[in-house]
Amino acid sequence: MNSHSKNGFSRIALTLALPFIILIIAYGSYKLFLIPDPVITGLDQFEVLSAEKTVTLNAENIKSINIAAYQNDNRIDLLSDRPELSEKLYKLTITPKAMGLGDGEALIVVTAKSGLIKEVKHTIVSTIDTVPPVLEVLKAPRTINRGSSGAALLRVKGADSVFIKLVDPGQPDDFRQFKAYELSSALDVMDESSQKEDIMGDSTLSVRKNKNPLTYLALFPAPYDIAENSLLYAVASDLAGNMNIKSLSTRIDYKEFKRSSIRIDDSFIKRVVYPLLNETDMNDPAGSFKKVNEELRDNNAETFINLAESSEPRLLWQGRFSQLKNSKVMATYGDERTYLYNGSKISHSAHLGHDLASYSKAPVQAANSGIVKFSSDLGIYGNTVIIDHGLGLMSLYGHLSSLSVEKGERVKKGDMIGKTGATGLAGGDHLHFGILLHGYQVSPVYWWDRNWIKIHILDYLTY
Repeated sequence: MNSHSKNGFSRIALTLALPFIILIIAYGSYKLFLIPDPVITGLDQFEVLSAEKTVTLNAENIKSINIAAYQNDNRIDLLSDRPELSEKLYKLTITPKAMGLGDGEALIVVTAKSGLIKEVKHTIVSTIDTVPPVLEVLKAPRTINRGSSGAALLRVKGADSVFIKLVDPGQPDDFRQFKAYELSSALDVMDESSQKEDIMGDSTLSVRKNKNPLTYLALFPAPYDIAENSLLYAVASDLAGNMNIKSLSTRIDYKEFKRSSIRIDDSFIKRVVYPLLNETDMNDPAGSFKKVNEELRDNNAETFINLAESSEPRLLWQGRFSQLKNSKVMATYGDERTYLYNGSKISHSAHLGHDLASYSKAPVQAANSGIVKFSSDLGIYGNTVIIDHGLGLMSLYGHLSSLSVEKGERVKKGDMIGKTGATGLAGGDHLHFGILLHGYQVSPVYWWDRNWIKIHILDYLTY
């Protein structure tokens, strides 16, 4: 083969191979320079480590990942992996003591690669805290009724969150918790050097302001829908997630409530129910009532829970709560109601307050001192005022024809806040009066009772 033929063959071979060469170079460049950087989310969970903590990380664009803890010249490997896929979810259970890590500072170093030269490195300063808070139950009631309220006095050290936990034994994951407040701060409106009118409101008593910053007071409800044999626990936790849990000796008596049936007719549905749905004519009267009575009621209950989160961390009220002047009780707390339409059951609810009737558009006074937390329309309750009395305790005034106070306004016991009416899901002019504790409605009867307040509240403040 002459030289011209060889040169021609070489040129043809080079021409044919060139696209493959370019492709190889492009792929190599991509692997070296253009492949995305590794991304790891959830690393902030390493900032504080408790006695046992599960850290969940989501890794993307990962070819390899290594995580190690460094403390006192020691290295402890927490993870080393080369995943088959570029994205992976990791769940690491960190037990510092078992791994040889002591309380104090440690460095967590995370190294991840997505290609031959693409690498990211994260260094997190971690605080290791494996010591749970100290918790002691100083005082708690022996029994409370379903629909009532209770208080617990706790001694705590080293906690960032203290609360009472209510657990349904049949569904342990279904629980509610009620915040506890540091007692000396809760009573900062009281001066130990002077005689103050006590919380009973009708005598003088020197209330000892507790100087111990480790004493906490928790007011807690036994809600209407509480499960039988429910359990109460005191819980103290710290920022690391360490917890100390003590059982309260409190037993909840599962009190039964009155049952009644209420007939609903088309006139009531057209006059009361449709406007609550912003409608004037609907094809399903029974379904419309059911929606208002159940869905709207549940939405209102959620509003109560949300309002409770910003309750003042101090006691704002004094004396027993007052009932609407010259009023007659028309319905009580806990009444279990079945609603009938054309002879058929269409809905069910529990009445979680007291209906108080006086004359039409009677003046309504604040049942006790506090700060107006809500003053507006509220679904089935119509025009509503909610007053915050501190420590998770609030009072509710529903179905008002007019409102005389605004949100954020301070009121004293006896101040006028509105007038009775028939707004919301009401059949006639009256006041729906309720007591909320951490957003859950409890029976007002107890809070109207001077002796009950002394035994179940005041005695805890002067422990």
